[in-house]
Amino acid sequence: MVELLDEEEILVDTLKSRSKEAERTRNYAKQQQTISSSRPVTTQRPTIPPETPPVRNTVDSRSGAVPQRRNAAPPRTPERPVVPPRTPQYGRTTGNNVRDVRSERTTRPPRQTSAKTSLNSRISDLQRLASSKYNKSVEKIEAKREQPKKVQSNKQKKDKTGVIIKVLTSLVIMVTVFISMYALVIFGNVPFITKWRNIWIETAMTTDQHKWLATSFFPKYLVDEVMNAQVDIKDIGHTEIKKEEEEEVDILGQKDLVVGEKDKHGNEVLINDIEQGIVVLKVVTSNYVGRLVLVDDPSRVYITTTDYKNSRGEFICDYLEKEDAVIGTNASGFHDPGGTSVGGVVTAQCVAQGEYWGNYSSKYITVGFDENDRLIVGEFSDWEERGLRDAFQYHPALIINGDKVIEGSSGWGLQPRTVIGQAENGVVMLFVVDGRQVGYSLGATMGDCADVLEMYGAVNAGACDGGSSSVIAYEGEILNEPSTNMPTGRYLPNAWVVARKTTEKTESTDKAN
Repeated sequence: MVELLDEEEILVDTLKSRSKEAERTRNYAKQQQTISSSRPVTTQRPTIPPETPPVRNTVDSRSGAVPQRRNAAPPRTPERPVVPPRTPQYGRTTGNNVRDVRSERTTRPPRQTSAKTSLNSRISDLQRLASSKYNKSVEKIEAKREQPKKVQSNKQKKDKTGVIIKVLTSLVIMVTVFISMYALVIFGNVPFITKWRNIWIETAMTTDQHKWLATSFFPKYLVDEVMNAQVDIKDIGHTEIKKEEEEEVDILGQKDLVVGEKDKHGNEVLINDIEQGIVVLKVVTSNYVGRLVLVDDPSRVYITTTDYKNSRGEFICDYLEKEDAVIGTNASGFHDPGGTSVGGVVTAQCVAQGEYWGNYSSKYITVGFDENDRLIVGEFSDWEERGLRDAFQYHPALIINGDKVIEGSSGWGLQPRTVIGQAENGVVMLFVVDGRQVGYSLGATMGDCADVLEMYGAVNAGACDGGSSSVIAYEGEILNEPSTNMPTGRYLPNAWVVARKTTEKTESTDKAN
């Protein structure tokens, strides 16, 4: 259609140029005509014979007769000039010298005209030609334009109708597919779909602000069914520490570890602080990325709380600086309405170096160290009778007396995690998992965390607060990627920290002083 319009426009332009050329020719002819009319016309006058002077006659008064002049010539009658017969120039003559008109019409050449007449005739021809061609072309173009408009309008109507039909068909197909998929997810019994459906519900329901992601898309009976299967073991377990007889033992095997290489379990060594008896490993799976901290001496692990209780918490690096600690991670949960809390009110109860804060709740289990540096995990309220020095309340328990009590998500979903455990030799494990970051780390289930701690020999383990609170820092620097937007991590009501060792060199210096 675009090419046709272009050809029509070219034809119109050509006709317009020819019309202009004819106009210029016509103007030129008018100018020539004006010039010729202004010149004087010279015509040859006919030869007139000289007039004869009139004869004066004298009338006789007596007789009244006109006397005749003597020797007067009689009056002459003017004679007509004798014109010789014209010989016909064209055709043949007859005996009476008459032209054969028929023959003359057929044999006479075209009459020669003057330059002025020829020019005017040419101009008229050009005008008629240009006018006729122009009119025909315009009529043709208009006809073509009107005809495609009608055709195009009909075609557009058909196209619009076709588009609407396609859109409606696509919408119907999409709705049908969505309803089918939804029915499959809700009522289907496909193991793969059921697993991830339950994880979705568990993940949403174990958050404070995003429960609607489960309640808005799934019926209440299904949400209740999934969450009722949540595992929260209340049994009590405590670690019986078995120390080696030798005083100086490389309990973490740090002499065989090289930063940047992998340990015996295939995890990368990030930090090997032999002086402080700390190893930091990077654990990477298809679903999550985590940091596992191994501490050789449980007596150096304790809880520190914020200086602004019931007002606001503090950042993890503030705790390290305040306590001059080597490494630390989050511990208790906190009251967080709207997800904008500053961590001033601790969840349930905690004790930090013998100082209690909060109120005990049977909803949560207890995780903490007693005076013998044994990690105790389970539901019990007699903290003082058990001699707890540093402990907090949260859920669930992961490992009790060497038995892993949780598998898979177990109703806890896929989240950022912080867990703590202890092996038989007293080694303390702090495991922090990043999450809620697509393409990097989605998060871990409670079963995933239990598997890692069990692999490194944990006999008792419990969960700390997770989600956006999960953070770990070493020597004033955050090691993981918290899911919060704050580069310092969230405000925390308390934290697990590891005290700095006093080296032999420092002790000798102190003695010398």
